[in-house]
Amino acid sequence: MSDFFEKNLAIFTPADKDLLKEKKVLVAGCGGLGGSIIEILARSGIGHLVLIDMDVFEPSNMNRQILCTTETLGKGKAQTAAARVLSINPEADVQAVTDRLCEDNAPALIRDCDVVIDALDSVASRLMLEEACAKENKYLIHGAVNGWSLQIGVCPPGTNMLLALYGGKNATVHSGGGIAMTVFSCASFEVSEAIKILLDRPDSLSGSFLFFDLLSKESQVIPML
Repeated sequence: MSDFFEKNLAIFTPADKDLLKEKKVLVAGCGGLGGSIIEILARSGIGHLVLIDMDVFEPSNMNRQILCTTETLGKGKAQTAAARVLSINPEADVQAVTDRLCEDNAPALIRDCDVVIDALDSVASRLMLEEACAKENKYLIHGAVNGWSLQIGVCPPGTNMLLALYGGKNATVHSGGGIAMTVFSCASFEVSEAIKILLDRPDSLSGSFLFFDLLSKESQVIPML
């Protein structure tokens, strides 16, 4: 399977490529953001993935979720995502988790992973995941979309960046919905930041949030630490 990812050597060194093959990434959510994140991770040569989602694909997902097709409607998102990864890289080690991610199971699922990527859709779930990452000393890569706008955060363990951003699990967040352009862009940002962490590359957003509007092209980086 090594030939599948040879083109990545235009960006990654052979040592980078070998290292990514050994890394383990958890993706919380396999829908809009999660599906695109998983697609990019698979094509980047990540060797081990834990994919978590208890939902199934519905017609309303079709406009923005890369794994939602007429053939996958009604099928489980985590199982579909795992099958997609193996269709790209049969040598990948993929765990599909169809349970709800919660305080009870999150620490054990996170423990052996090198980085955790947030593709969840509620503030409470994100804050729970941030707490679990703090307990297990793992970086959390956060992403969210709202219409044409997206936000990315690279949260070192124990920094409570998401808690500072949202203010608490009962925060009300207005959503203008998700469109494919914003979802795919946000997923690309999240994976690029995850790979920087995995490869110990400089210039990551560690400790900061990036806010970007695809319509106006306005962007802002806000350091939190």
